[in-house]
Amino acid sequence: MRPSDLRLPEKFTELRPNQAAAIHFLRTSPKRVKALTAPTGFGKTATYVEDALHHPDEPTCVVTESRALQTQLTDEFGCVGMVDLRGRHNYPCGMRDDFTCEDGYAARCLHKGSIWCPASQAEIRASCSSLVTTNYAKWIHARRFTQGLAHIKRVVFDEGHRAPEALAQAMQVTLQQKEIEKTLGLDFLPNPESQDFANWKPWASQARDEAEARMIQAREWIQQSAHPRFSLVKHFHHMRHLTRRLSILATAKAANWIVEEIQDGFQFDPISVGPYAESSLLFRVPHIVIVSATLSPKALYMLGIAKDTFDWREYPSDFDPKDCPIYYIPTMRVDRKAPNLAMLWARLDQFAAKRRDRNGIVHTGSYLRRDDVLASSRFRDSMLINLKGEPTTEMIDEFRATYPGAILVSPSVGSGHDFPGAQCEWQFISKVPFPPTTKILEARAALDREYPYYLALQTLVQNVGRAVRYKGDRCENVIADDHIVWMLKHYGHLTPRSFRGFFKQVRYVPQPPPRIERQ
Repeated sequence: MRPSDLRLPEKFTELRPNQAAAIHFLRTSPKRVKALTAPTGFGKTATYVEDALHHPDEPTCVVTESRALQTQLTDEFGCVGMVDLRGRHNYPCGMRDDFTCEDGYAARCLHKGSIWCPASQAEIRASCSSLVTTNYAKWIHARRFTQGLAHIKRVVFDEGHRAPEALAQAMQVTLQQKEIEKTLGLDFLPNPESQDFANWKPWASQARDEAEARMIQAREWIQQSAHPRFSLVKHFHHMRHLTRRLSILATAKAANWIVEEIQDGFQFDPISVGPYAESSLLFRVPHIVIVSATLSPKALYMLGIAKDTFDWREYPSDFDPKDCPIYYIPTMRVDRKAPNLAMLWARLDQFAAKRRDRNGIVHTGSYLRRDDVLASSRFRDSMLINLKGEPTTEMIDEFRATYPGAILVSPSVGSGHDFPGAQCEWQFISKVPFPPTTKILEARAALDREYPYYLALQTLVQNVGRAVRYKGDRCENVIADDHIVWMLKHYGHLTPRSFRGFFKQVRYVPQPPPRIERQ
């Protein structure tokens, strides 16, 4: 494919290796679902946008993981017609300063449905566009509950490894004591009845009828009021969402659901999300592209997509393994049976000592280990840690600006944060990121023994890819948890080939490569 054939913005003067083959695959595969495992640096965004622009008569929606990624997409591809659509609560209502457009719709805002309403303007623009981007939550809500995005004939699920999780999140129902017992005047089921989901179905049907009656009543009060109170509008929204949540429970198949008691309430989750994929994610869209740097067929099977209905291609990484090695240095097993992590932090200091002329990230996987490294490392004075929680945007910006020798320590700097170039040239992964044990995790693992290992390896591969984004990037990754050997032996097929190709076991801390010269 020649550069002159591209429909992309002018800055895309040539295709990267394997992009032309991927575009050809998307155009020629006869299967409804096309899946791409496109490693970091592949240029997957330009690949699926070029394919979408090749089909202007078949409107395409790019579904992303977050609103921040939506912004990145429209910044880059707005010049070729991509428009952005978000939930109505993201737009300010001109009716009142304390209202969002979602509130304005309920309160009979005079501008709703017109171009003077920010949310309506975005919806009108999206309905007329052949290239739209939105997030998983908005895509699912718009197609399940409204006529929004009904014109879409092609959909791209970016960061597609997270599609099963996004669907599970959309189906999850949480009920709080306050909204049920105080607002609806109903009692939760007592123990031990509350532990069996089958007992909740008739209860949910009764509670849904009560919530719906209160929703209708609140809507009538709003319609009768010239200036409805903010609290009344919020009450209407609450009852509407509660009615939908209770409807899910009332119609659910009991054998596929599990209930777990949480603080001040109950949480309900489907064990398998596959039965809901068509009705709540895929929506019978005729052409579907699922793409991610860490995508494996496992994600497609979890969505209930049969093997004979999808085409999957995995492409090699364009990076030299010497520029982004994944070292495993035997150190210790990091788990609950190892309360003393002195050896782990000694290994971190050995590695960091040779790399004080460049920035690095320490992935702790938990707040306890984050605090432990701060107390144990001799480089604590160079470490940036948010003691109140995850790193804020300001702290990440501070880390990028502090050079050289800054060390960002966090339990969760993963997908959504990129550190190209000299922003980060080494990462220390203190533990294989197994998900915390919960009742729903145990239920899903009982159905699919690979499930917890799949989640752990997806997170691990995503973390490794944070600092190698573009040509010329270099980043050394170190895994010090001895669990990784067993994991890759038994479940390595759940990782991309590029990860396995870059992985190497070493006996000693290697010498660092030349650092990247900061621009």
